[in-house]
Amino acid sequence: MSALRDRLDFFVATDALKAEQRSTWIRNEPRFETVAEHVWHTTLLAMLFADAAPDGIDHNKVRDLLTMHDLVEVFAGDVPIWDAQDGVEAREWAAGLKLTAMLPADQRSRIDALWQEFQRQETTEARFARAIDALHPMIMSWFPPAIGHDRVADITPTRLVERKQPLIEEFPALWSLAEWLVLAAVEQGFLNEDETSRQLAAKGGSDGI
Repeated sequence: MSALRDRLDFFVATDALKAEQRSTWIRNEPRFETVAEHVWHTTLLAMLFADAAPDGIDHNKVRDLLTMHDLVEVFAGDVPIWDAQDGVEAREWAAGLKLTAMLPADQRSRIDALWQEFQRQETTEARFARAIDALHPMIMSWFPPAIGHDRVADITPTRLVERKQPLIEEFPALWSLAEWLVLAAVEQGFLNEDETSRQLAAKGGSDGI
């Protein structure tokens, strides 16, 4: 009993992720998703898109990485990718140490290792998990028919591709889908057309979808 009890402080602390808002809309409600909802949804997406990963990848590891990747937001909060990132990494590392300190040593080392693997992006599993994480809000925002929430004025196709391409392009099927979603966002009026979106359209941004 005491061995199980020793894990509950950590477990109960993570309940805060059910209330921590992100900046991605829920499809059928006028509200943002929570971190807990995002983590569950990316884990499901990784399972559905498993065939977009290279042969030999450890899919159980991918799901473990996604389960753990935003845990630090219990204490660090969510920082949208378009916000200033100064000091975010240091805050998240400190938050991770604070959170996992609640665990017995053996579980602490395992969860620390998973979170650090995701952050360092040195394994195929970590990079595939990160690609899924980057693709998820694009699907939720622009997969047609998208719901009519306000656009973010300073996000353009060019900025979006510059931000997302390094995270996704290693996995061609995922990047092809991302390009198609950029064009879908333009066609539905969520992003303004620019040179990048015209280039995507000219080369066939839906190829492979």
